[in-house]
Amino acid sequence: MMAIRDEILSLLTAYGLHGQKRLDCSDIFIANGFEGDDASELVDDFAKHFNVDMTRLFEHWYFHYIGDEPPGHRRVLPIDVHGKVLPFIPVNIDMLATSAEAGKWVFSYPEHTVRTSLRSRLALIGFCSVLTVALTSYLRTFFGPT
Repeated sequence: MMAIRDEILSLLTAYGLHGQKRLDCSDIFIANGFEGDDASELVDDFAKHFNVDMTRLFEHWYFHYIGDEPPGHRRVLPIDVHGKVLPFIPVNIDMLATSAEAGKWVFSYPEHTVRTSLRSRLALIGFCSVLTVALTSYLRTFFGPT
């Protein structure tokens, strides 16, 4: 297991430490700044390097890292059976080593549903409103009264 841990550390270090002095092995994604495409690429490379089926993690990425823009904003929220937002679940070096040995992602997830945050929905409404106004103005330029 130590050899696998050392290989995993080498892989993680190759991705860079995002301004940190050393890698935080207790929370690979959040503590080390791996979000969005960086996190997905890291998981892909881990899966290829260790021949691990990471389908289950990709189906539940929102538990472990922020998968899309904007950085630092958790847009997709896992909700428990009581309607409360479930917190991030850190992925540590031991979870990766265990999964590498098993050949698949071994973490079990709690029962939940998924929803997008209110902040994200409001931002989308604002974007659509601005787009509508801009498009209307543009079309009036060509098809408006002469």
